[in-house]
Amino acid sequence: MALTDTRPESGTDASAVAPSVVPSPLTIFGTGDHKAVGMFYVLAALVFGIAGWIAAALAAGHEVGSGSFLTDSTSTQLFQTSNLGLILLVIVPLFLGLATYIVPLQVGASTVAFPRAAAGAMWTWLLSSGVFIVASFIDGGFGGERAKSVSLTLLALGGLIIALLLGTVCVLTTAVTLRTPGMTLDRVPMFTFSMLVGGAIWLLTLPVLLANLLLIWVDHRYGGGTVFGAASSQFGQVAWITHEPQIYAFLVPGLGIVADIVATLTGARLGKRNLLLFAVGAFGVLSVGAWAQPAIYPAFSDDVVWQAMGLLVLLPLLLLLGGVATAFKNGKPSLKSPLGLAVVSIVLTVLGVLAGALLVITPLELRTTSFFVNGQFILVIGAALTAGVAGIGYWGPKMTGGQLADGIGKLNVLLMLGGGILGGVSLCVVGFSTRFSGLSGSHDTLVVISAVGCVLFALGSLLAILGLLSGARKGATEAGADAWGTGQTLEWACASPPPTGNFGDLAVVRSPEPLLDEEA
Repeated sequence: MALTDTRPESGTDASAVAPSVVPSPLTIFGTGDHKAVGMFYVLAALVFGIAGWIAAALAAGHEVGSGSFLTDSTSTQLFQTSNLGLILLVIVPLFLGLATYIVPLQVGASTVAFPRAAAGAMWTWLLSSGVFIVASFIDGGFGGERAKSVSLTLLALGGLIIALLLGTVCVLTTAVTLRTPGMTLDRVPMFTFSMLVGGAIWLLTLPVLLANLLLIWVDHRYGGGTVFGAASSQFGQVAWITHEPQIYAFLVPGLGIVADIVATLTGARLGKRNLLLFAVGAFGVLSVGAWAQPAIYPAFSDDVVWQAMGLLVLLPLLLLLGGVATAFKNGKPSLKSPLGLAVVSIVLTVLGVLAGALLVITPLELRTTSFFVNGQFILVIGAALTAGVAGIGYWGPKMTGGQLADGIGKLNVLLMLGGGILGGVSLCVVGFSTRFSGLSGSHDTLVVISAVGCVLFALGSLLAILGLLSGARKGATEAGADAWGTGQTLEWACASPPPTGNFGDLAVVRSPEPLLDEEA
């Protein structure tokens, strides 16, 4: 059979039994369909992203002038909640949602491994997210004055981590055990490989965060004899996931998305692919930061290992940039919004990693100011969000069956670039102002600019939702199996959207670009 044949069910053409449909919000109830679960993750994460970036903008606004915009307690809790929320409610579930939908298609599987567990993980994540938001609003953030609300926040964060870990296990098991014949691990698409690397790092480090929360909860709830539960030290025990090098772990899947988009929309095979796989793996290894916890190891920033990791992470990034540049040189870039968003993600990634390299240089003393650290956080998280939005634009036709409005995507290119530059770089400049007195007078202006950048990211999240909905609207141009006409990997071999079972019988995969092999 050809690659585009539909898998038969009991001697009947599967497409006749279960035609291609776009999952509606109602189909998520009681389903284990990986496509519905993945779509719901993506939409919910983007909604939370709008709220998270607005919260970050409000927290930044409090730093302007006399700081009377909010109470100090409210501002602190808003800042802490937005930082954790942008990771656990937005970036990780956004990548996990794309992976739950796309990874089975990329490896030629009929579904995700443990589909009921994947659905259960999604519902647990959604419920825990709601509890986390509500608890934070009733003075339940770290250091909050209402003890029961703080306990509720800790419980919700524990539920979030368990849910995300379970969903990650489902995706990684799919990539390892359900690959179609001939697809060795070095032949899987870049996004699938980056999820293997990033997911492995999450499985290694997020349980440490869960242990931190357990220690805090026990001392907070039962008044233990240690300082773990003290209001003043609670956030410091979990803030390591927002700092270098751990923050890079949440960017790893975005590297694979960028690589897949560049390969398809330039029409060129990725050169030196094994070297690029090594680069993604090395970037992941250098992002393991569970050991660098200031609450437990206060002198970590003086550790030569931490400083070396912050500098060495530049090397795999340079390898990846070389592979992307080669694809641009050898191919014919298509001026489509996913490619523009991929380029913006690359730019923000480079800026974020460069900021991290400056952060570890001791003589500069930049790590002593929270502004520079927060600026790097916005750059890295902004790069991850932009990569996720690029993935939505790239795989959106596959998910909805219709071509997405490219005008919305191109507007989003500007919003994401503006959000990263204004939101992140401006705070890095404020951080430098502590070292150079000539910049001290621009503090308030730069903080306001950063808040504007956060608002741009919120608008970008909204446009990503609208763009995805534009592909599902009546009258949208039908996407076809290969929406771009230059697809290289297996997800572009099945119908858009895929039917139940996804594929028919697949030919043995003999390279990382099986569709190009078929044409040859």
